[in-house]
Amino acid sequence: MSSMVKVRESNFELMRIISMFFIVVYHILLGTGGSLIAHTSGCLQIILRFISIICMVHVNSFILVSGYFQYDKKLRAKKIISMFLMVWFYKIVIGAIAYFFFYEKYTTLEIVKIFSPLDFDNLWFVKTYLALYILSPYINILIKNLTQKAHRNLIILLIVMFSLVATMSGQATFANTGFGLIHFVFLYIVGAYLHKYPIAENYHFSKFSAKKKFFIFLAIFFFMGTFNFLLNEFCLNIRNNTTNNFLAYVTNFITENMSYYQNPILLIQSISYFLLFETFTFKSKLINKVSSAIFAVYVITENNFIRLHIYKWLHIYTKNIITNKLILLYIPIWAIGIMLFCVVIELIRKFIINIFLTLKKKVYSN
Repeated sequence: MSSMVKVRESNFELMRIISMFFIVVYHILLGTGGSLIAHTSGCLQIILRFISIICMVHVNSFILVSGYFQYDKKLRAKKIISMFLMVWFYKIVIGAIAYFFFYEKYTTLEIVKIFSPLDFDNLWFVKTYLALYILSPYINILIKNLTQKAHRNLIILLIVMFSLVATMSGQATFANTGFGLIHFVFLYIVGAYLHKYPIAENYHFSKFSAKKKFFIFLAIFFFMGTFNFLLNEFCLNIRNNTTNNFLAYVTNFITENMSYYQNPILLIQSISYFLLFETFTFKSKLINKVSSAIFAVYVITENNFIRLHIYKWLHIYTKNIITNKLILLYIPIWAIGIMLFCVVIELIRKFIINIFLTLKKKVYSN
């Protein structure tokens, strides 16, 4: 009898792919190597700002899904080592390509940093995620021993402290812009709660069909994203047209603090986006395969050399592009193209590593 290979569910694997697509689009619109939004004007710029806000759920969704699946799992040293090696591999390979083919000049310190497996360049997400993962067994002990009521109260407390108060005080009382470990632990705990106590079962959602639940969460997602966008546009309009210093300060304060990942509107938007994918299940080997390599897209595109040149290579900021109405079509094409290239490279890397490990195993077995 032939053995059956179990294929894992693909709904959240699809979410990871879409979230990475959002990241690439967001970086195209507001990238370190330039800003497509800053190069445009009028209605086009407004549309691009709306797209950027809709895409901002990307970081939060990755942490929510980590808490959702990791809260009852053990720490795997293999996963930590694998992430270290992946980052290290791409730093060295991209650094070598930049030096030999693009004549990039490096100082001695830069060369040392490239060869250091402990230097993550500007990959802030990798650093914070690794810290979260290493600490996850201890967070899991806390989660395991919390009753549902205590777990819910803890989340409410964290929302008040590190979302509402952090936003309203401009990080002066509790600092949390969403880039640090506090935010990651907070969302990890929320993700664990969503798995332990499904909203569909505990909040009178059970009477709705999966299709209705999907559209409810989709509506909340777009409503909160639109609300966040309109609030920002309103404040930007006042700030850019007022001569009153107080109004300028207040509106600037709002737009700045609502652009962080911890802002309460974005939190609701992120959770509803996440819950969209809980309303359906399906299995796809292709989706799972792509998802297994999707994190490399971030590691490659946010490499210091790549992110400073990729926008030039794609000719994104040329006049005939930024004034062309088809730019709204170009953006997803660019994003998908970048993702496909990086995923293929990562799958090739993993394939070569698997061949090497298989050969090594055969040598030792003989």
